[in-house]
Amino acid sequence: MKYALTILITLVACSTFLSTTAQDEPQRYAYHVWGNVLDEQSRTMPGTTVCLVPAERPINGRIPCIKTDNEGAFALTVKDIPDKYKVCASTTDSPFILEGDKDKGHRVVCSKVIEFGAQDECRKVALIFEAQ
Repeated sequence: MKYALTILITLVACSTFLSTTAQDEPQRYAYHVWGNVLDEQSRTMPGTTVCLVPAERPINGRIPCIKTDNEGAFALTVKDIPDKYKVCASTTDSPFILEGDKDKGHRVVCSKVIEFGAQDECRKVALIFEAQ
């Protein structure tokens, strides 16, 4: 009987915790961005890393990224909260250039700020690298 009572109390506590946690989670929506990455001469850039990053809030977790296909095209879908984002393309696996980066081949271009609201949304983005 004592064992059954312990299990019952544990189950009630777990279900209360799970229902509270689910209610505290912000609503997430599906945001889809697609487009092409071009170099400064409007040639497609296959194998370029494209990422969706928050434009204003700190990054806390994984950054969704994808590589462009043979025609320089990309399509990326994420589930996230309404906020402002940028789509960035990089010539390396990282969408960021760190201060003092010695790699002159590491280039990054980002879109203007995109504001996604409280609904599923799609946006087309063209990313064009500028001449060095």
